[in-house]
Amino acid sequence: MTYQYTSKIRWTPEDEYHGTISTEKGFTSTFDKPSEFGGKDGTLNPEDAFVASLAMCYSITVKEICDKMRLEVDDFSLTAKGIIEDGEEGKVFTKVYIYPSIKIDCPDKKTLRALELAKDNCLISRSLKTDIIIEPKIL
Repeated sequence: MTYQYTSKIRWTPEDEYHGTISTEKGFTSTFDKPSEFGGKDGTLNPEDAFVASLAMCYSITVKEICDKMRLEVDDFSLTAKGIIEDGEEGKVFTKVYIYPSIKIDCPDKKTLRALELAKDNCLISRSLKTDIIIEPKIL
């Protein structure tokens, strides 16, 4: 089965931000480059969207894996941090750290297995060359 996702970009004539992105699913947002690269804060940028995309996918996959394993999760949150470094061909995301915090009444070993399976089964993480490091906190 094939799935397709379409985004449309429109540049803005103002200098307030670079443009607008809209998806066929109804999401619309202004965007710019990050302030570190000359853009303005307070709007979506590709670097944050990259890290956020991985974080969202991983979170959804954790939920699906825990449901399949019949694990009762009391609380879940995560922070994701992408690292950009100079590479041979320019700047590149070299690592993304994911710090999940999970409150669960289950043996740590089984919970750690669920978190690792989520990394292995997340569509976004499987699509990246970037190293993804999971550093969980089990409560």
